[in-house]
Amino acid sequence: MDVHLALTSVASDGYKVHFDRSGAPQKGSRSAQRDRLGPDQLTKSRYMTGVTENKRVMWFETRGRLSPDIGERWRMEQGNLVAELAREEFPNGEFVGGPPSEDQLQPTRPLFEARFAVGDMTVRVDVLRPAPSGGWVLTEVKSSTMTSRSSRKKAKQDVAFQVHVLDQAGLPLDRAEVMHLNPDYVHPDEEELFTQRDLTGELDEQIQEAREKAPEFAAVLDRDEPPMLWPSRTCNTCDCPEPCHDLPEHSVLTLPRLYYGHLDEIIDEGRWTLEDVEGHPHLKSKHRNYIQAAQSGEPYVDTPEVQRALSELEYPLYFLDFEAIDYALPPFEGTSPWEKIPFQYSLHVVEEGQESLRREDVTHKEFLHTGDGDPRPSLAERLLEDIGPNGSIVVYNATFEKGILEDLQEAFPQGADRFQSFIDRLWDQGEIFQEGHYVHPSQKGSWSLKKVLPAFDPDLDYDDLDVQQGMEAVVEYSRMIAPETSESRAQEIEEDLLAYCERDTWAMVVIHKTLSNLVGRNATAPGASTHS
Repeated sequence: MDVHLALTSVASDGYKVHFDRSGAPQKGSRSAQRDRLGPDQLTKSRYMTGVTENKRVMWFETRGRLSPDIGERWRMEQGNLVAELAREEFPNGEFVGGPPSEDQLQPTRPLFEARFAVGDMTVRVDVLRPAPSGGWVLTEVKSSTMTSRSSRKKAKQDVAFQVHVLDQAGLPLDRAEVMHLNPDYVHPDEEELFTQRDLTGELDEQIQEAREKAPEFAAVLDRDEPPMLWPSRTCNTCDCPEPCHDLPEHSVLTLPRLYYGHLDEIIDEGRWTLEDVEGHPHLKSKHRNYIQAAQSGEPYVDTPEVQRALSELEYPLYFLDFEAIDYALPPFEGTSPWEKIPFQYSLHVVEEGQESLRREDVTHKEFLHTGDGDPRPSLAERLLEDIGPNGSIVVYNATFEKGILEDLQEAFPQGADRFQSFIDRLWDQGEIFQEGHYVHPSQKGSWSLKKVLPAFDPDLDYDDLDVQQGMEAVVEYSRMIAPETSESRAQEIEEDLLAYCERDTWAMVVIHKTLSNLVGRNATAPGASTHS
């Protein structure tokens, strides 16, 4: 699935980003103007893959054998738009896109995407601008808001590698900074969209890391074969086309939600199989439950805990799932960078005492905004109509839905009390699986809805859908509302999105019905036992 975005306008009602059907590089964009590099060059993006992932992933990505997933491509496209917009903060700047000339290296004007190479290391600097001292200021542009610790750490590593290469190239640097989206910006406030942070005195550790790792990474890129790595916790999420090791289906790497520090200790002790790790002091009940299920081949069910959780439900039950899009650049008045904008929901309703939970007998309501304006007003209005004043609102991973409801509450104060009622009535179905009260071997340590569902209905999956995951829904929604998309194609996408979101809430109904029967409870009657 291709992802190509274009910034079409900037106005008081938001930054208008549309899906670019042509897929052609935009004028002035990085992909349109910068030169290409071979697989043996250690660029800053390859260096960052090496320090944040591992050397094997770096090698495969460089050879084009590992591609960014749909979510990564979405963020990369947004990052390109942010980088282009950031250049407007530096008047009279010049796009270089390759090695700068001697004239350009006279510090008289900002330079964009100037490339510097030293041996097998290469960096393209987002912005180089003249410093009052006669040297240069390096500015790395980030499309994130830099609110998380991990994003700040990565920014330092990224900038440090560039500083290391420029130092080797003999370029006099006066300062190094990161320029990122302002998390406090609300469009169209008087606040600045971008904010800057001087990193000059904070990079000693990261520069030393770059000095040590850069030669090692460059040597890896020069190899004809990928490096073989000692097993580690990164094996659990590795997408390399050729695995280093033939690990068992169930191992210490699939233990659910094991603290990384404890996992590293267990690996250092040479324990890999579940038999090796049985009785280990780092294991908690959820890990022991998983081991029991994996070894027996049968699900582990903590019946009292599941019964207790289900007893909290109040009828009618509203099974709710949102889909939301996030733009780096605030798309509407009153929004902030990367704020999640809900554009769709699905809602299945189970009434108290309902005789049948067949699909055709369960009430289903849905909403999908099909225009290119702000979807929130019409979505909020419909949601307030579709959810009644009583009953539990069943979600899977309540953090997401709670965040959406809180944002709607803030955006539409006239409905604040109703939205607070919705928040108070949230019931997280996922917690049963997250806490290990139900564990099926097929989950392999995961509690995601798509991993849990097959244990309850092996024939109900997402393989028959054209949209099969949340980020695909985001991209397809962006494509659907693009002015260039034909009416017939937009209608097809609309049907695909409705089918995907409905599948999520129906999956929760199936899990509720099957789980209730499994522990002897009536799925449509609070407190009622099927054994009474």
